[in-house]
Parts: sequence; structure tokens; C-alpha cells
Amino acid sequence: MEAKLSKLIQEYSTCDMIQEFAGTHTFEQAVMCRYTNKFGSEVYCKHQWCIRRSALQEIYNKLSGQRDRIAKVKDFEELYKIVDCESVQYIGDLTTYDIALRIGYLQSPQILPQKFVYFHAGPAKAANALRRQGLLGKLEHTMELSTFEFLDELKTLDRKEHSIPEFATHAMIVEDFLCVKHKEIERL
Repeated sequence: MEAKLSKLIQEYSTCDMIQEFAGTHTFEQAVMCRYTNKFGSEVYCKHQWCIRRSALQEIYNKLSGQRDRIAKVKDFEELYKIVDCESVQYIGDLTTYDIALRIGYLQSPQILPQKFVYFHAGPAKAANALRRQGLLGKLEHTMELSTFEFLDELKTLDRKEHSIPEFATHAMIVEDFLCVKHKEIERL
């Protein structure tokens, strides 16, 4: 199992994380799930292109009213809770996580996941497969990063070669790895 996971880790490359974050310049872009691509066009983020624009507008309107509170946030968990509390139909766990990530990226200093890995969509499928293999215990919505010591090889990857942004925390990389490689992990 370890050899198979190691092979997946060596094959791992992020899914346009560098471009999406580098192209996110405003609070509106962060919440509306848009970024400016390398050609200068504003496009929707890969995971959220199919979300109803009215739902994104609604969460933008709600979070705009929380900007003072968001500016005072000290950690990602607190930021995530603010975004998650603004319940909007058609905005699920993945979009909530991605919006919180992009808002946190724009903060100064940046507020990104440090202690926990968040599960939604692909990462949840991968985590369930790892649980069945005995590598993880009972799954929650989040799990402490220390639970993923068996993925510490991700720390050794060359960031340029694997398209990992310099600002990305280990918790972000673990979540992204589980997302990008969930199908392969499920087949292990």
C-alpha cells in the first residue's frame, strides 16, 4: 500500500492552483469564484463553473456584510465558519471551502488551513478509501493534519515540478492531493 501511495504522490500535480490563486485579486473574485487567467480574461474557477450565478451573488452579498468580521479573523477555522454560516442553496462544502481559501489567500497576513484537512467531494471519497485500508479512523468533516503522517512524502515534492504554489500549506496540499487523486486512491 505504501509503495502505491508513494507512486501516486510522485505523480501528483495540483489542478491549476497557482493560476487560480495568482489571478484572484479582489474579495468579489474570491467569493464569486472567478479569477483572471494568464490571457487577462476573467473566468470561473474549475470547481465552481457550474454553480448558479444567483447563488454566488447571494453568498457574495451576505459575505460582503461580514467583511469587517472577516478582516479580524486569526485562523482558517474561524474564517471557514463565517463562510459556512452564510447558508445559500446550491453552495455546498466544496464551494464553501474554496471561497474561504481564496478569501484567506487575500488576507494580510494570509489565513490558510494549518491544522485541519477539510473533506468534501473528492477528498471525502479518497479519505473513505483510506479508512477502508485502515490508514484513517472515523471520518469527520475535518481531521487533524497530524492524522495524515502517512502522506508526509508530499512535503518532499519539488514545488515547481508539481505545480505547488509556494504559499500552499501542508494541509492544503494534502486536501488537494486527495481531491486530484481520489479515483486512483479508491482503486488501491
